[in-house]
Amino acid sequence: MVGIFSTLGNDPDNAARRPCLNHSLAFTLRQRMRKSTGLVGVVAIVAIAWVGATWYVGTRAQQTIEDVVAQANERLTEVSVPASGTSLEIVSYDRGWFSSQVVYTLHMKDADGAARALTMQDHLHHGPFPWSAVQSGKFAPMLAHSKAHVVATPATQAWVDSQQGGSPLTIETQVGFGGSGHSTWTFAPVDMMDEGDALRFSGGQLLVDFTDDFKSNQATGQFASLLLTNEEMAERLELKDLQVKSSTQSSNNDTVTVQSQATVAAFTLDEGDDSPVVINDMAIHFDSVQTGKLLDGTLRYDFGQVAVGEFALGSVSIGGKVLQLDMEALRLLAMEYDAIQASLGDNDDESAVVLSNEQEARLQERLQAVLASSPVFSIEPFVWKNDQGETRGSLQASLAQPAADGKQSVDLMLAQMLRQLKLDLAISRPMLIQAFGQSQGSADERARMEMMGAMVYDQYMGRLEQAGLVQQRDGTAILDLHYEDQVVTVNGQAMPVAEFMQRALSVVM
Repeated sequence: MVGIFSTLGNDPDNAARRPCLNHSLAFTLRQRMRKSTGLVGVVAIVAIAWVGATWYVGTRAQQTIEDVVAQANERLTEVSVPASGTSLEIVSYDRGWFSSQVVYTLHMKDADGAARALTMQDHLHHGPFPWSAVQSGKFAPMLAHSKAHVVATPATQAWVDSQQGGSPLTIETQVGFGGSGHSTWTFAPVDMMDEGDALRFSGGQLLVDFTDDFKSNQATGQFASLLLTNEEMAERLELKDLQVKSSTQSSNNDTVTVQSQATVAAFTLDEGDDSPVVINDMAIHFDSVQTGKLLDGTLRYDFGQVAVGEFALGSVSIGGKVLQLDMEALRLLAMEYDAIQASLGDNDDESAVVLSNEQEARLQERLQAVLASSPVFSIEPFVWKNDQGETRGSLQASLAQPAADGKQSVDLMLAQMLRQLKLDLAISRPMLIQAFGQSQGSADERARMEMMGAMVYDQYMGRLEQAGLVQQRDGTAILDLHYEDQVVTVNGQAMPVAEFMQRALSVVM
């Protein structure tokens, strides 16, 4: 610009044109300044809008997280064991313009009833485009981007120390708009000693997707190995290739459906007695449907191959089922029991505890509420298989609310509680004989044990058949028992309870 003005000033022929040219240059400069000013204004408006949007989304994120924690605690109250004391707490929430620092604590109790806490420190970046998410290559708009890690508490100090400055568990979560999200839980490998116990853990990952205002989720996880040993006691617990999968779906009619399963390729429990329990191809299934307070649930364990030392048991499946169980009434019963236990003080001998009439009445009232929904409990199925056959069984008990009379005897109350009972058994003679033989190593010892198994089966099943309590078909003893209204029906033959008890005692004596 300096060169242009110098040239124009030294040329006498341009003197006449100088005002015009100066006017043109001034106009051009004003135009450029207007554009620059406009651009600066746009940038300023965008920056202000960004800051305002981030602040607003930050408030939305805090409200959402507080609602989710309250929702989680409500769900824990509905489904967890009351004595577990499990709850989630927001210890602190320091919200800034672009990010927040949040501390959560999960409270629980261990097997001995002692309080334990798992605390997480969360650095939460606010949306709509959290900077931490953008840095990770995630450009989709979201409510917040969370990066949380475990911090040391008395219960987790050794776990945290084992990482030498790192975190044993980190959780990265994308909190989306509309109640959706994705969370990745990363467990670091662990190799540590704690009070004589040595723990080796391969680490692993758990992936969780949330939908429906965070009320529904899908989760999958995998862990290669876990080994817990105690050299002094010569004890060892080992899991290999653990995989978990879970689905929770909530509907508008206050119904929550849960489907979960876990598989373990190999499980070993060795208590130092030369008879380790080894289970291959283990699977655990849990399914439940809860509508309001009432829960229907099933739990099943499948063990592909079971061995105790050199004793090969074959495969075993065992399951349990509950229908129409009032979870709120059960929670209140457990709370009442805990309160009474606390008032009585520490006493290891529960048989020596004597309840007052008032305490018995309070427990009976709570029990009446549990039974008001007529719950049904069952063991189903029970299947034990080996190369020679299988034994099957099931037991179902339908309960009812007894008469609300505090003066009635316990026997009468129990009789009123048991509305219906069903028992089905099918015991295979060849299977039982082989199971006896598998308990020994040499061929001669196996043969002797098989002969003993055959003798035991024939003796007891013969006595039961003679008493009219079982039927034998093709090497299988069958029992089909049904109780209702003080009548017992055994394999199609009805009899009073007194007669059934007399027949059962004749076999035992």
